[in-house]
Amino acid sequence: MEFRVLGPLEVLRGGGTVDLGGPRQQIVLAMLLLESPHVVSVDRLVDAVWPDSPPATARSQIQICVSSLRQRLGSDARTEVITTRRPGYLLDAGSAEFDRQLFATEVALARDHVQHDRLGDAADLFRTALARWRGSALPGIESLAVRDAATHLEEERARVVEEFADAQLRMGNHRDLVAVLTKEIDRYPLREELRGQLMLALYGAGRQADALREFRRARQLSIDELGIEPAEPLRRLEQAILREDDSIVVARNGRRAEAPPPPASSAPRMLPAEVADFTGRTRAIAEVLGKISAERDTPAAPAVVVLTGQGGIGKSALALHLAHRLADRFPDGQLYASLHGASRPVAPAEVIARFLRALGVPGSTIPDDLDERAELYRSRLSGRSVVIVLDDVGQEAQVVPLLPPDRGSAVLLTSRRRLTALPGAERVQLESFTTESAVALLDRVIGGTRISDDREAAVELVRLCGHLPLAVRIAAARLAARPHWSLRTMVDRLSDETIQLDELRHGDMAVRASLLLTYEALEPEACRLLRLLAMIDTPHVGAWACAALLDVDHRTAEDQLDELVELHLVDIEIDPDGDVGGTRYHLHDLVRLFARERAVAEDPATDRAAAVARYLGAMLGLAEEAHRREYGGDFLIVHGDAHRHPLGERLRTSLMAQPLLWLARERQALVAAVAQASAAGLGSLCWDLAISSVVLFEAHALFDDWRATHDLGLAAARRDRDRLGEAVMTYSLGSLHMFEQRFAEAEECLDAALATFTELGNDEGMAMVIRNQAFVDRVTAHYSRARTRNEQALEIFRTTGDRAGEAYVLSNLAQVDLDIGHEDDAQTRLQAAAEICRTIPNRRVGAQVMHRLGEIQLQQGAGDLALESFSAVLEFAGDVGDRTAEAYGLLGLGQAHIARAEIGAARTALVAAERMARELAELRIRVRALLSLSAVALAGGDVPAARERAEEALDASGEIDLPVLTAGCLTALGDADAAEGRHESAVQQWTAALEHLRSTAPAFTGRLTLDLEQRLAGPAAT
Repeated sequence: MEFRVLGPLEVLRGGGTVDLGGPRQQIVLAMLLLESPHVVSVDRLVDAVWPDSPPATARSQIQICVSSLRQRLGSDARTEVITTRRPGYLLDAGSAEFDRQLFATEVALARDHVQHDRLGDAADLFRTALARWRGSALPGIESLAVRDAATHLEEERARVVEEFADAQLRMGNHRDLVAVLTKEIDRYPLREELRGQLMLALYGAGRQADALREFRRARQLSIDELGIEPAEPLRRLEQAILREDDSIVVARNGRRAEAPPPPASSAPRMLPAEVADFTGRTRAIAEVLGKISAERDTPAAPAVVVLTGQGGIGKSALALHLAHRLADRFPDGQLYASLHGASRPVAPAEVIARFLRALGVPGSTIPDDLDERAELYRSRLSGRSVVIVLDDVGQEAQVVPLLPPDRGSAVLLTSRRRLTALPGAERVQLESFTTESAVALLDRVIGGTRISDDREAAVELVRLCGHLPLAVRIAAARLAARPHWSLRTMVDRLSDETIQLDELRHGDMAVRASLLLTYEALEPEACRLLRLLAMIDTPHVGAWACAALLDVDHRTAEDQLDELVELHLVDIEIDPDGDVGGTRYHLHDLVRLFARERAVAEDPATDRAAAVARYLGAMLGLAEEAHRREYGGDFLIVHGDAHRHPLGERLRTSLMAQPLLWLARERQALVAAVAQASAAGLGSLCWDLAISSVVLFEAHALFDDWRATHDLGLAAARRDRDRLGEAVMTYSLGSLHMFEQRFAEAEECLDAALATFTELGNDEGMAMVIRNQAFVDRVTAHYSRARTRNEQALEIFRTTGDRAGEAYVLSNLAQVDLDIGHEDDAQTRLQAAAEICRTIPNRRVGAQVMHRLGEIQLQQGAGDLALESFSAVLEFAGDVGDRTAEAYGLLGLGQAHIARAEIGAARTALVAAERMARELAELRIRVRALLSLSAVALAGGDVPAARERAEEALDASGEIDLPVLTAGCLTALGDADAAEGRHESAVQQWTAALEHLRSTAPAFTGRLTLDLEQRLAGPAAT
């Protein structure tokens, strides 16, 4: 197999091109290839496919895209190209050729040759690498994320072209290079480095006039496209060619000589020195330079870029780095001022006076009036090309008088605020360093081999610094000053949260002091909100939490939250759905530590505890409401008496528009809230919140979360001697075991829960337990007991008025009827259950009813009706993101396609169902999907594949030991034997299957029993 992204997206296999499917699949594959060998999250794939407004079923559709790609790429269980890795998917090219990886490898080797002056070998490798390109990267894929990545690939190619040209120039191959560079200039017309190399090649080939003509073309293009003159190095090169300075062609040691230095100038040079060990920010640098180039096309408007982010994020260092890089493009000088907006704001009149003196205006002639100063300042700058850096801006009013009058100049601002009211400004928000950049900064400051000697400790150190550049720099400075300290020493000191901020201080650098500047600029109520947010033990919260913490209405709380966001004390993650519950907020780790310090210092312990209790009570109320809306009422659940903190009706309605989606967004917060309630001694709230979250855990197969929350809830109930809580948690843990197909453990928990509910006289709890016991009875083929228990549960649910429970039990009874061959009774029960679901309404139980109805329709040979039923199940699963329901829906869909003789469609659906069941550890679905795939393979004449699938199914069924499934596996193996003409072996397998059924499930008289009896009585048996 061969993957190609250096040109149109292609996958080649066996000499042919693989059909990759529609645009969505191509976007997903492109993203996986571009990020390989790293995991791409499902959220990132959703953003790539739907950048503006993804549908509610986006995550499910991504899963379907991946399943389709796996089929098209020919994956199987042993050789998967695309694997599921939290939080998304990983494409591992393995032994396949991947042009991007080959390109990168060849370029790296070429660069190594350059380092060792093996220029000929380097040029050959550069040429080989460039030959892998088949045009522009990934044309025709209209995804912003893919286009951004393609732009980076093109940028890398352009750099390689320049490195190739440099090697050729150093070897004196000027004539051969002219044709190559002439073609490349058409592709990258604005790359001045490439243009200068072409000028050198032309001059070195004896074509001085052509070289000068090339400069004139470059100059005209720069003026037309960017509105600026070419950069200083290109202008100096033109002058050297005019003087026929041959030293520019090849200097000693084969290296090109530098162009002569620029003439002395009286232009102001106010920039402080650049940070010597500046590290990272490659993407931000490219973004700012691109914005400045683009904005200079705007008539009569200067380019204004605001670098915004929290204190210590590295805004000032980046602004200086950019200003020094831009200096050659703005030959009339650089102006710089720190406005101290976070501490003691400097008046604009004072700054203008400094700038005017730097521009040559005598101090005695500078007006006193601000407006007159601004007019003189603008007059001095008119027609000039300067870059202006205004560091630490506090508010827009400080900046407006300092803006230049026309497009010839550029302004770089840094601010802890977003400055959204500044007209015409482009904003670039800086985030914390990546691990790679943070470790690189450590390495540059410390030097030596301390990083390479213990990289694991370096990674842990920057994590403890929150990847905040200021914190990393402080830690690095302390280590540099203490050569006897190891990285582990610093890690140990920072691991103690009680002194972490004390450790992040060195000289005049301190994280706490930096945060205090921002904190003191807040209004008192915003300060209080920051302190209370830090008391919540979850990385992310919704805006609704602020109303509970402050005990105010949502609008008031949102105003305070906006102030924290404005000053970057709270970070935001905007959900593309754009609804009230979609945006998430979180505190940087060091901001959280700082805010907790302030909370302990400023807020009484009782106030802090009351705020946390309000938040947890609001979380419980919302989770309870989500369950209620998902089930159509307070059905199939038992609650405690914990306090629910009320939120406004309008806010609650907005949050609950899609209850399961809200629960999924709050997943981390829910799990953390259960733990915090336990730690706070709020036992009833702890277990009630855990049981209210089960609707999410069940739908998304979040079994680890289910177990963790319920272990805490059970411990809290036992600690408080809360018998009701203990019964609810034990029942729910039994349900978890049931989902995990651990039926012995399930029965043990359910028996214990039933005893306690009976002792307490809690009818609803008793019915819920008995319903689940009946389910275990059915799947383990104890049909008489399953029928008795289901009828007992049905009677109790009708007494308590639990309509969802009634529908659920009717559906279970219908399945028992199917298993013992009473199809008419099953259909009658399902119709009654469907009618209940329409009146509640309850789509969740309704989908289960629809699935069983589809199974009856399959047994009746009504494939078209079954297809409609299973499609409805898939629609429900997609709408709410229920992966378990989706696996069931895909299984049924595949079986319906088999009934309609649509073998290709059946295979696609069944493979997707089997893969999803494997991911969810749903063994029952997986075994059934494998058996259906075995039948599909047999129908297509592929007997080895049919046998292999049947053997896989038998292995999987051994983990759960369910009689009917095991018999089905033996039957499928017998069918494979019969297809190969091995009749004796086939009869043995069928006989074993029938005997297994009769010995372990004597009451089972479903379709499988009849099929086996017919096989053994038919011609194949003789």
